[in-house]
Amino acid sequence: MEGVTRIGVSLEPELLDKFDKSIHEKGYVSRSEAVRDLIRDSLAENEWKNDEEWMVGTIVLIYDHTLNSVGDKLTDIQHKHMATVNTSVHVHLDSDKCMEILICEGKLKVLKDFANEVSSIKGVLRGRLTMAAPSTGNLHHVGHRG
Repeated sequence: MEGVTRIGVSLEPELLDKFDKSIHEKGYVSRSEAVRDLIRDSLAENEWKNDEEWMVGTIVLIYDHTLNSVGDKLTDIQHKHMATVNTSVHVHLDSDKCMEILICEGKLKVLKDFANEVSSIKGVLRGRLTMAAPSTGNLHHVGHRG
């Protein structure tokens, strides 16, 4: 393969067996692809430690819409953070529960604070922030609205 450097890795047999089972379950076609993804994830996690890094991400919320007008509160907070929230998707899960997916961008600290704010609303049953950072620099040069 052109443009690729081969490396060797030594692993205990038990660890290699667990790794092989894991990558098979995830559908990887080779160990190399799995190792590349692990390295990419590790590098991305380092970016998640810098509160000044520009990030994109999603906040997934599960909430009971029958409690304390939680839907209205979520909408109000999103309007207050228009520079952070690019879009949202609303899904009705059952007669009481909804899922809201917020697609956001901004400095990591802003996104963490925003995720904590919306997750702590009474009636929100679960909130999770998932981040991604571009590997080639700051995203705010490309699509930032604020």
